[in-house]
Amino acid sequence: MATRFGAREAARLETLYASPSIVAQRARTRAALGVERSERGLDIGCGPAFLACELGREVGPAGRIVGLDESPEMLEVARARIAREGLGDRVEVRRGDAARLDFPDASFDFATVVQVYLYVSDVEGALGEAARVLRPGGRLAVVDTDWDSCVWLTADRDRHRRVMEGRVAHFAQAHLPPHLPGLLARVGLRLHHAEAIPVLELRGGPDSFSDGLIAPTADLAARHGLPREEADAWRDDLLARARAAEGGEYFFSLTRYLFLATKPA
Repeated sequence: MATRFGAREAARLETLYASPSIVAQRARTRAALGVERSERGLDIGCGPAFLACELGREVGPAGRIVGLDESPEMLEVARARIAREGLGDRVEVRRGDAARLDFPDASFDFATVVQVYLYVSDVEGALGEAARVLRPGGRLAVVDTDWDSCVWLTADRDRHRRVMEGRVAHFAQAHLPPHLPGLLARVGLRLHHAEAIPVLELRGGPDSFSDGLIAPTADLAARHGLPREEADAWRDDLLARARAAEGGEYFFSLTRYLFLATKPA
């Protein structure tokens, strides 16, 4: 993977992933996968292990889920969740790289990759690795975002455009989903299903997904060349809207895309 997350970022992501919008996204991802009891699955870029634990419950005590992440701090959070949920007999996490999977060929019945490939420079190579470790007939679920789909209600649309340009400069693949059908075909996988997963929030606040994006987006925009005072003004505008007691002043929408591909038998 092309990025690492420290302890502060790991804690922020844990809050984001518990938000209702992302809980619903995981449910749709699991429904598309159709996990069966006793299967063996790989969660590439597992983060705080929300999805890995949910998959662990679905595969049952005879199944196995392996989660990979590059960040030691994220793995610490993941191991704590696995222990709290009593799933240590079927879910394990280890340090690993999405572009170089340290497993034999045909090791897994399915693999999931959620919001990971946007950080990977060689996506085709990483997809080839995911295809390699799937058994014949195995499934790969990829969820990613085209950041052109990000909409926020803001006081200054030109400033917002400049902030988002700085934000997406942080990603290796800010507009990956339109390319995924072709990339999947090039690594020998057959696209079986695709769908859009909208994240729509009309209120902000600490339990929302978008609230946790505001300050990091401003910081990344400033890091990538936007004047700090302009990034801060954008942030303060959105935080004020998110904290407003009355409704109608906050709007956030982002579209994620789910692709399910299979490896020919």
